[in-house]
Amino acid sequence: MDQFSQFSPWPLSGTSATGLDALLFDPGAASWEAQRYGFNWAGKDDMLRQLAEPAAGVLQPQPEASEHFEGSANLIVEGDNLQVLKRLLPAYRQQVKMIYIDPPYNTGRGFLYPDNFRQPLASYRREAGGGSGGESEGRLHARWLNMMYPRLKLAREMLREDGVLFVSIDDHEVHTLRMILDEIFGAANFVAMFPWQSRTSRQNDTDLSVQHEYVLAYARQRRHKQRRLKPDNADLWHRLEGFAAYPAPVDPSRYANPDNDPRGPWKADPFDAPNLRPRLTYAITNPATGQVHWPPEGRCWRTGEDRFRELLADGRIVFGRRGRTRPQLKVFYAEKRAYGETASTWLDGATFGTATAGTRELQGLFDGASPFSYPKPTSLVRFLLRLATGPDDLVMDFFAGSGVTGHATLAQNQEDGGRRRFALVQLPEPTLDKRWPTIADLTRERLRRSAAVLASEAGFRAFRLGPPPPAGAPPWHWLPELGVPLHARLESLDSERGLYRLEHQDERATLCTAATPSGALLESILADDPDDLVLAEGALEGRAGLRDRLQQQLARRGARLRFGPRG
Repeated sequence: MDQFSQFSPWPLSGTSATGLDALLFDPGAASWEAQRYGFNWAGKDDMLRQLAEPAAGVLQPQPEASEHFEGSANLIVEGDNLQVLKRLLPAYRQQVKMIYIDPPYNTGRGFLYPDNFRQPLASYRREAGGGSGGESEGRLHARWLNMMYPRLKLAREMLREDGVLFVSIDDHEVHTLRMILDEIFGAANFVAMFPWQSRTSRQNDTDLSVQHEYVLAYARQRRHKQRRLKPDNADLWHRLEGFAAYPAPVDPSRYANPDNDPRGPWKADPFDAPNLRPRLTYAITNPATGQVHWPPEGRCWRTGEDRFRELLADGRIVFGRRGRTRPQLKVFYAEKRAYGETASTWLDGATFGTATAGTRELQGLFDGASPFSYPKPTSLVRFLLRLATGPDDLVMDFFAGSGVTGHATLAQNQEDGGRRRFALVQLPEPTLDKRWPTIADLTRERLRRSAAVLASEAGFRAFRLGPPPPAGAPPWHWLPELGVPLHARLESLDSERGLYRLEHQDERATLCTAATPSGALLESILADDPDDLVLAEGALEGRAGLRDRLQQQLARRGARLRFGPRG
């Protein structure tokens, strides 16, 4: 059963249930001395050790807080995002095309979400080994780095080989964020730093009005060749390894048809190109005026002379509006549209929204109220979705906040007919508002309201990180440990005997949660001809003969015996 056999490369039980120690941490290198050539700060060693520890808690469904639970492929998980990411990793490793996060900026201001990671002096001195040099600067950043680093480490593991991470950040931590992203992703996988015009009004209470923030982009594997989609590489472009940004949509307002060309609207592009290339340097004569043109100094023409003649004969060369200027190439909208345009890294507020626009969007959904501070506008996130995702991709946000990433995903799907899915994670931070007591409640409520506005029935499955469920509860917490995503179908066959059917894609398995299932029970399971049989860890302890018989019987049918968590 290939689908279930290729899930997690790590053991499903024991002291390292997710294999994080082997994946993320080498205990032999855990010292300042071993890390002295890296980016170091107080508490980094302890943080790495904690990262390698198994996840606390398990993921349990909340059907009552969900929308269209049975049919939805979207996910909202309430809980500490570090523990949730650890739990999700076996099922979602290298499955996510795009991650967008808007983490706390470490400004010290009073946000609903904790936004002040300045460390008490005594604590900082203990972790820094008692030194006093650079205390103020170190305390400012160390706790924030210890919070961000493990989450970003896990984020990279979630991304597909062509996946990309986007992080919103401001001047307070952009420099340290780039350093840890360089360490985790590798500097060669830096994609861009987008300046985003977060405000258009001026601050009058200081000497300089800061009107921008940033969106940092890092790929799991950055494509270094053939990044631009063009007619001559269109068949290959979508199959190449590594991340390259999708082209931006072509703006039809930039095209016109003043000469009624039957090929439709066009625009005039310069015919010259950068660099000096002798083969592309020749005289062009305007056939109407006889004027001879050479490339501008330091440049050449964009094609060879033979190709130029073909373009001229095809009516694709113009010499300005009145036919008296330098040669230009006609670029037709109908031909350009399939390949798009190169996106810009400058994100102006008029096009991509400002912080005020994000607040107004939220107010529009919540009857004029703004229950979350400084939400990003959906237009910003939708731009990132267009850059990074195709119609069937999975998007993740583990600082979900008010749910803007989910809202943007639904809106983008509505625009282009896509079927993108989202996985959001949010800490149940108190809001002091009885209508939505926690930010996780607010996340879910925004998704309900935005879906209603968009007439979307995509819904979402709500889960919560908590203690193991009581005996007899459906074993949803088994799914990630088995490498199965949480939108799979889990059906009760006989809950009193702990029997459930798990279906994902075209595969099927029978789960038995009984601590010590009887031989008769196991025989009845085999009669159902499962693709796989999954028992609780320890279910066949001391019953080697029964285990061997089960494995042999399943193997004759092309099925296997597997083990999930205990209980």
